[in-house]
Amino acid sequence: MTTEGTPMSAQTRDLRDWLVARVATYLRRSPQDVDPAVPLAEYGLDSLTALAISTDIEDEYDLVLDPALAWDHPTIDALTAVLTGLIEAKERA
Repeated sequence: MTTEGTPMSAQTRDLRDWLVARVATYLRRSPQDVDPAVPLAEYGLDSLTALAISTDIEDEYDLVLDPALAWDHPTIDALTAVLTGLIEAKERA
């Protein structure tokens, strides 16, 4: 599998799987029912849920995020790509 056209590292796959699980929990769906390429708004994601997911990401990965992150990157694949970059930058710092 790829994100943004490049092969996924194990860390990226783990992050993507974690995001799928979190989104599935909030949307009360099975992780298997959440397609990482489908815009989260199509699953009924609202602003409150998007903010909760951002908070979970901040807590899990020790990041400070813009609350609009889920709207700016509307799919799990897009979120995974941007978060991978932020995590890698933090690890290099």
